[in-house]
This record gives sequence, structure tokens and C-alpha cells, in this order.
Amino acid sequence: MASPYLGAPVQQWAGITQQLVQQHPLTPDLILDAAMLSWTRLWNTWVGDTAVGFPIAEIDPPATVIGYMFEKLFAKELAVRLPGAWRGGVGSEKDLHCIQNDSLSVEMKASGQLGYKIYGNRSYGQVLENADAAKKDKSGYYITVNFYGQTLTLLRFGWIDSSDWQAQKSPTGQMAGLPPEVYLHKLMPIVGPYMLNGPVQLLDGVGAKAAEELSAGGVNTIGDLIRVANLPLKYQKLQVIARQQYQGLY
Repeated sequence: MASPYLGAPVQQWAGITQQLVQQHPLTPDLILDAAMLSWTRLWNTWVGDTAVGFPIAEIDPPATVIGYMFEKLFAKELAVRLPGAWRGGVGSEKDLHCIQNDSLSVEMKASGQLGYKIYGNRSYGQVLENADAAKKDKSGYYITVNFYGQTLTLLRFGWIDSSDWQAQKSPTGQMAGLPPEVYLHKLMPIVGPYMLNGPVQLLDGVGAKAAEELSAGGVNTIGDLIRVANLPLKYQKLQVIARQQYQGLY
């Protein structure tokens, strides 16, 4: 698949991304609504039956399990809302398969680590000698999902090219990451009040010690920091920055 960014300088990437998102049938509002509903369903999931069973939250599943289940629930929700147009992918298809136009199909990537980065398998950052051997075309539309524990912290929609993925330099490394310019210009944040539920450590300048001190004052989330009164002087600048950054969401 030819990259829509081919030959374009980095300064033009954001405009290309905006155009790609505007032309896509999955709107940011639809993605946000389906994601919030799917996230709630996920954490309401019951494992087992009435005789022997438990809520999924009780076993604290690995982030990879949560990401996989969220993807499947999201795909099901799309299929219900847009029957005959979207379904979950199978085999070599993207995670969200557009039945009418495969070029619009979407891959989903989720990360449960504290932060806003996304990771792929090491193979994402390696050049394939035989393109036919690839399970999926790794270039195209992406929905990225960041979460921490039971909190959805950031959704983004945009485009990632296979050449964007950078494998870890260590020969034993199993992950591939993305450079800053991809996060800044090729993935559009889907903004919503849910972002205020993210832990305060997601803000620049909040380390473990600061988070502990803020928590002692009842400040655990970004929303807590924005709304709290009588904040210690050394954290008031941080509050101002957060209020500016999330203006319109509270």
C-alpha cells in the first residue's frame, strides 16, 4: 500500500493525517462512543458461571489480555452499529475489517503501560524479505489505545507506515516503537472527558515522589488535579498547565 506521506516533509504530515481522518467512515465521535461502551463491557465481564465464577477485574488480567478482549468487543460493536460494512478481521485481515473497501480497514494497537506510547512486535521494525510472508500489511489506518489498570487514558486515530516502526537495537529485544514525529503528526488524539480519569503521573513533571505527595492530598487523577482547591504552592504551576492542556473537558 502506497503511503499518503510519501515524499512529504514532516511539516505537512499533520495536514495529511487530518485529511485521512476526515475521509474515513469511522468518525472520531463514533470511535469514542464505541470505545467507551466496549471498555465498560469489558470490565463488567464475568468469567465462569453462577456456581463458580468471578468478575474479570478480580484476577487482574495481563495488559495483553485486556487489549485483545477490548479489540474483539470493539469490533463486535462496530458490526452491530454498521452491519454489512464492518466486522472483526480474520486471518491476514486487519483487526477491524471494512467489508466494502479493504483499504479502509483498521489495525488496533493497545498498551497497558503507564504513558502514552504504543509498541509493536519486533517484526514491525524489520524489513520483510518476502512481503507475502507477512500476516498483515503493517501500513495503514490505526486506532491506538492507551490504558492503565482499569482506566482508559488515550485513544488516537491516524495512519502508521510499516517503515515508522523501529525495532529495539538489542538483538534480544522483542519490541518495536515509534518515533516522536509519528505521535505528533500521524496519530490524532480523540479528545474526551475520559482523559481526565488518567493517573496524575501521566503529566510531565510528575514522578513517583510527586504522585505520592499529591495522592496524600486526595489528588490521584488529572481531573483531581484540575479541580482541587488549596493545592500546595509547588504544584500550582502544574495545575495551571493541566487546566490549559485539558481546557473544555471539565
